[in-house]
Amino acid sequence: MTIDDFSFRDHAANFDAHIGASIPGYERLVWDCVRLSRRFVQPNTAVLDVGCSTGRLLAAIHEHNQSARSDVAYIGIDSVPDFGVHWDGLKGENVDFQVCDARSYPGFKNVSLTYCLFTIQFLREPDKMPLLKRIHEGLVEGGALMIAEKTLAGTSRIQDALVFSYYDFKLEQGFTEKELLDKERSLRGLMTLWTESELRKALRRVGFREIELIWKDLTFVGFLAIK
Repeated sequence: MTIDDFSFRDHAANFDAHIGASIPGYERLVWDCVRLSRRFVQPNTAVLDVGCSTGRLLAAIHEHNQSARSDVAYIGIDSVPDFGVHWDGLKGENVDFQVCDARSYPGFKNVSLTYCLFTIQFLREPDKMPLLKRIHEGLVEGGALMIAEKTLAGTSRIQDALVFSYYDFKLEQGFTEKELLDKERSLRGLMTLWTESELRKALRRVGFREIELIWKDLTFVGFLAIK
């Protein structure tokens, strides 16, 4: 039996529910991102969500900061046009969404806060560092990146333990064993994962001076990196 590659288009309609059931602790990550945003959103700058999917996070960031930072532009970009069905109700005077590939996006400039949640892991290895470098270069001084990724453990023994705990989580969310296996097969060759240490080193290498782990659940991690 042939298994097609995973496609976000297949889950665009109910993506928020899908990702919430697929990533343990995802809701806490989202609201940590919202709460931390007030510290970094600067007047007369932009907030950028790279791989924004349904736009839910960007909309929450906008709502959390609009009264105090009404002169900020909130921009979400994603390469999957199917997510556009969610954007129409979220667009506003200073909220916009664009269908584009982050690797060629020209708007990395005057940004005070960038989000990149579970996006880098789907890029080819040669594309990862150039995008992280462009994100860093587009930030104003003191600007921040909040990035989350699925990672590999440092040893095979720990990887084995974490992966099977993750499988248990997904079964508890209602996935069948067949769905779990089909998903793993469909992602094969699409995800290029780093270890937590490799991700931290990559952020340091492109120029971030302060890097802190702010969220972790099994093989999933989130970092706050400041320029």
